Amino acid sequence: MLPKISVVIPVYNVENYLHRCVDSVLNQSFQDFEIILIDDGSKDKSGKICDEYAQIDKRIRVIHKENARVSAARNDGIKSAKGKYISFIDSDDWIDPGMYQEMVNKAEELDLDFIMCDYKKRENNYEFKRTQPIRGGYYSKEDIKNELFQCLIMLEDVEYPPTNSNCVCLFNLLFLITNNLSYDEDIHYDEDTIFGSKVLYHTTKFYYLKNHYYYNYFYNQNSTTNTYSEKRWNSFLKINERLINFFGNSIEFDFSRQIKINMLYLTLSALGQIKYSKNDWKERSNMIEEIMEHPQVKGIFKDFKFPDVSWKMKVIILLIKYRMFRLYCLSVLR
Repeated sequence: MLPKISVVIPVYNVENYLHRCVDSVLNQSFQDFEIILIDDGSKDKSGKICDEYAQIDKRIRVIHKENARVSAARNDGIKSAKGKYISFIDSDDWIDPGMYQEMVNKAEELDLDFIMCDYKKRENNYEFKRTQPIRGGYYSKEDIKNELFQCLIMLEDVEYPPTNSNCVCLFNLLFLITNNLSYDEDIHYDEDTIFGSKVLYHTTKFYYLKNHYYYNYFYNQNSTTNTYSEKRWNSFLKINERLINFFGNSIEFDFSRQIKINMLYLTLSALGQIKYSKNDWKERSNMIEEIMEHPQVKGIFKDFKFPDVSWKMKVIILLIKYRMFRLYCLSVLR
């Protein structure tokens, strides 16, 4: 008999966290699932831990592969999944015991394309509850167009959209396959946002479990997530290009402003990462100049109304708009 949920967990060098993650799935009150552990070329004991789990629970399958990053691993999970629904969990995170029970109940009751809950950001003894600036409850296709298309790609205050984390979602697998929804495998950073925006664009039935904080996002200080690199910047540029290609010609809604705000967010993110990089002052200033002079960055400001941000942020945006990188470096770099 096929499982109700396929839980896809990409695994890469997480031997210190993997038990916590997998055990949180095994300890769910809802038990009709399979776990697909995708060992993405781990160099530590993670692959061995995956195999040990598969030996003690027949619901667990392991795929060992050469490292291709999380987007490719999640796509492997989509291709291998046998459940009616599919869930993605990052291997250093974990979920609360009642997450799948409530999500499946609601998804079955309303025949949903996907359902989303909230999350807690965790760091040692620190906990921050994160909810989205949209109403909770059921959304029809008409509701999505009227209420969510305006924040499908980016919020007006230069923040990510409600679907910025795919791990807080439970997707109908047939819905993903029918609409050819998968991850762009050459995008290795911020891959959740473009996938989530495409999912919500195609969705006809969606439910938001607002203030249900079932997912625990572990903030790892040693992560490379906030470290600048040329590869990361190139990934940002690809995201912008894909958004233009996918949403730029939509006849249902004009997403052009959101695409520009998204590119602004990515630019601010890259500049912030440079600020804290270990390169010397001259190297960082050269990186900043290169970003500000990029055609995609310049393209943000054509017929562009400033977003709803603080005056300090507006000053920074002005420096970017007029490419005053020297003044930016003097005011930001230390």
